[in-house]
Amino acid sequence: MSDLLSWAEHEFKLNQPDDKGITSREHLKEVERQTGVTPKELKNPTEFPILLRHLWFAFVRLSKRRTSGFSGPDPLTPTFVKDWLDLSEEELRPWEVEAIFALDDKFMEVTRDRY
Repeated sequence: MSDLLSWAEHEFKLNQPDDKGITSREHLKEVERQTGVTPKELKNPTEFPILLRHLWFAFVRLSKRRTSGFSGPDPLTPTFVKDWLDLSEEELRPWEVEAIFALDDKFMEVTRDRY
């Protein structure tokens, strides 16, 4: 699970927009386009843990439905996740739900730095 969290943190940071709304990933891709060299910051130092991909995909689907307030995105709540599981008929074990909350905690930590 720690590999997934490390991998996700790198991705979350690349996707954070600056004051003009441009993400680090977009800046770095432009550098790559102009120079023909892939910046090392684009390369995730952690390999994606393929056996946990179902957790990543579940997190992404949940995250697309998250609410936001004046201080940015709101964290996923147990009720929100339970309702999503009921509606989607997804089946996750308790440890998998906890893993999704750990991903969300990391997302909120990275996102909170922007607000």
